[in-house]
Amino acid sequence: MAQTSSYFMLISCLMFLSQSQGQEAQTELPQARISCPEGTNAYRSYCYYFNEDRETWVDADLYCQNMNSGNLVSVLTQAEGAFVASLIKESGTDDFNVWIGLHDPKKNRRWHWSSGSLVSYKSWGIGAPSSVNPGYCVSLTSSTGERQRIHPPVSVLSCLAPGMELGLG
Repeated sequence: MAQTSSYFMLISCLMFLSQSQGQEAQTELPQARISCPEGTNAYRSYCYYFNEDRETWVDADLYCQNMNSGNLVSVLTQAEGAFVASLIKESGTDDFNVWIGLHDPKKNRRWHWSSGSLVSYKSWGIGAPSSVNPGYCVSLTSSTGERQRIHPPVSVLSCLAPGMELGLG
């Protein structure tokens, strides 16, 4: 099977961590230290996992759901987008796309995160989304970390699931 200049890689499984309760309000809350499984990368209270298997968006989302009740990654802030983009670039592959959880399930230009999170932060690449490209699933590009509205046969996935909090640091 011929390699194309753009191929797809599975991205991350995020693991939710329970929030510390019973703490008094402080001006600056201490960060919880989290434990992530080997082969994953921690960011805030999540663990990101990359898998190089090529999958459709639906199969990628199902894969994440089966990994500790996960979902495809929801990139909710610019800082999180930069972190995910840096992980993609660090993977050592120059040109590929990574599935994220953003999709348009009813094909009506109303985007939703597979995790159920609200869509408030948007960072579309130039010309995306486009009516010329009829995709209803979204990936991040490895070169820029920007979102592209695509629906190729295969692409990446990202997951989130309950994690383990080690305590406040």
